[in-house]
Amino acid sequence: MRTKELGVLILFFCVFSFISCDDNDEEGRKITGYKEFVLTVASEKIPGVLWSDGFNYLSEVYAVKQEQSDEWSACGSIAGFEFEKGYEYQIKIGETSYLDYSMGTPAWTERKLLEVISKDKKDSENLPLHLIPKAYYDNIPLPQYRYAVEADNKELIEQDLKDNSLIPLDYHDMLYRDEDAILKCIALQDDNKVLGPYIIQSKSKAPEEMPESYKILPLDARIVGYGEWIFLDEAETPIDNLSFDVFMGYATQTKDVDRTPSAIYLYKDLTEYYKTKYPEANVGTVVISYTLSAESL
Repeated sequence: MRTKELGVLILFFCVFSFISCDDNDEEGRKITGYKEFVLTVASEKIPGVLWSDGFNYLSEVYAVKQEQSDEWSACGSIAGFEFEKGYEYQIKIGETSYLDYSMGTPAWTERKLLEVISKDKKDSENLPLHLIPKAYYDNIPLPQYRYAVEADNKELIEQDLKDNSLIPLDYHDMLYRDEDAILKCIALQDDNKVLGPYIIQSKSKAPEEMPESYKILPLDARIVGYGEWIFLDEAETPIDNLSFDVFMGYATQTKDVDRTPSAIYLYKDLTEYYKTKYPEANVGTVVISYTLSAESL
């Protein structure tokens, strides 16, 4: 009797173990799809939006077209593909889809180069200025513009500041880093009205290096970094008047503080400029500031 009971018990554990192993296999990594296809890869990377770990993020992307398509779309990394700017490629890739419920983001796709079919030195035709969806950049706040003026004819200076903002106030400014970790900025009003991308040449500063004049335009923020930004074009030539002192920090109402500042505050002292432009205004101090979102960094 005991032998029979022991046999049933062993059988029960064997069945249970089999079911448990089977469940683990179901919950482990598995391939959910595989396909091979040919892509045309444009001769330069452009700003675009990719998806990773459950979040959209701005980066430089491959602009690609699949067979039978006339539309360029954004593509992230392709394992084994060595891109050279100035060449348009036709490549064959394998795309594998995975699922693993033990991971934070259970479903993902990996692309791997199978063959370089052609590599032609040319500028790709009809390449868009960017591949950033409107739904993405519409969520980036417009720059907040402030200024403070000390002058006998204060109204004259303030009107000029209103009429001649250095940064367009109706463009969404987005910051990102390219594949070489170089900080860049692109500004969009819509799909056809684009400024940049600009290269941002940055350096750190100590708090005491910031001009005393900035105190007339105080910040309601917790500052965690100081620096200087100079905006450059693609030839790395400084753009007129686009250089600023920078404060990086969190708005005081921010509750959840992580390692990334929530805002970038650009400051510039225009006192000498307005003393020269309007000598009759008896200018004392003129300071301007722009607040940009740091969400895309």
